[in-house]
This record gives sequence, C-alpha cells and structure tokens, in this order.
Amino acid sequence: MEPDEYKPKASAKVRTRYHIVLVTKYRKHALAGIEADVLDSIRDAERRSRFAIHRINTGDGNHVHMLVSIPPDMTISGTVSRIKQLTTRELWSKHPDHLKRYYWGKHHKLWSAGYYCETVGRNSESIVERYIDNQRQAEAIHPRH
Repeated sequence: MEPDEYKPKASAKVRTRYHIVLVTKYRKHALAGIEADVLDSIRDAERRSRFAIHRINTGDGNHVHMLVSIPPDMTISGTVSRIKQLTTRELWSKHPDHLKRYYWGKHHKLWSAGYYCETVGRNSESIVERYIDNQRQAEAIHPRH
C-alpha cells in the first residue's frame, strides 16, 4: 500500500478509482490530430478541480479513457460534466477550424451526452491501466509522480 493511496476524510479513509470513458458526439473522430491539446485540456481541468487522473489515453480519436480518483463528496456525473465543459470550451477556442469540420451550429459540441464509468478495485487496477495504455494512441500519458 502506497502512503498516499488512501485519502483521509474526517473520520474515514477512502480509495476510489473509476474507469471513465468519454465519447465524442456522434462518435466523430474529432480528437484525431489534436490529441496533445485534448490531454492538456483534461489535465488542466484536473488542476482546477479535486479529482486525480492516474492514467489517460485518447484512443483512436473519438473517445478518451481515464483512470480517475474522485473524492467521496463529489459525484461522478458532476466530475464528468466539469471535464466536458472545461475541455469543450478550451478546445473550441484553440481549434475552431478543426472542430467545425465535425460539428456545426451555434452551440459548440464535442462530447456525447453519456459516458461509461466502472469502479476499479485494487486487484483489477493494473488490468485497467494496461487496457488504457494499449488504446490506439501513439503516446499514452502516465501519472505525474
């Protein structure tokens, strides 16, 4: 057990891990070609929030896999919404011409309304990490420790 693996919270210690997958609207390959900025944007959302990303990978341009810790007083849906809102705003400001090839209209779209989330226990965490690392992205981003 790593010293900081469990986060003390008042009268409890918690260790939460979630495998979260965000999918682009209409499964368009809108992330292809801007993967580095997508990852930077998600990392920026992490810096501005209280969740922690342990693994992340953009896959084949139409989805993002993450292994995330979320404090117990935050909801998964709230965390996902925050990531989607912050990244949509940032990526549209950086890559409007690129994203206009995939989405049109006055409202900036990027992410599908839904998402995938599964809890990850200690025994299955290394399996999920390998799965995320093996997505079809040239370079996977690993933890900053």
